[in-house]
Amino acid sequence: MKKLLLLPMAVVAGLLFMQATPEPAPEPIQDGFLPANVKAVVDQKCYGCHNVNSKNEKGKAALDWDALGKLKKAKRLAAIGEINEVLEKGEMPPKKFLDFKPEAKLSETDLATLKEWSASGGKKKKS
Repeated sequence: MKKLLLLPMAVVAGLLFMQATPEPAPEPIQDGFLPANVKAVVDQKCYGCHNVNSKNEKGKAALDWDALGKLKKAKRLAAIGEINEVLEKGEMPPKKFLDFKPEAKLSETDLATLKEWSASGGKKKKS
C-alpha cells in the first residue's frame, strides 16, 4: 500500500519541480547588434518598411529589424537565413515598390554587404 502512494507523490513532486524551473531568458540585446556597414544599408534601404511602426503591414509582418536583435539565438539565425534567401532570390526590395521609389533600389555594394552578413549568420567581421 505504501508503495502505491509513493508513485503519485513522486509524480506530483516532479510536476511541482518542473513548474518552478524558469525558462532561460533570451539573449540580451547588444549595442551594435548590426555591423556599422550593414546598419547603414538597413537604415537607408530597409528600415522604412521593416519596423514596428511601419504602415506597410506586409513588410512589418515579414521582418521587424527592431525585434531581430531581441530574438533567441535560434530564431534570430533562422530569420537571418530567410533574409539571405530573399536577397539571393532578388526579391527585396519588391519590384512594385521600386516602381514608386526607384531610389530604394539596392546598389551592388549594398546587396553584397547584406548578402555577406546574412550568409555568415549575422556575424560581425573580425577586425
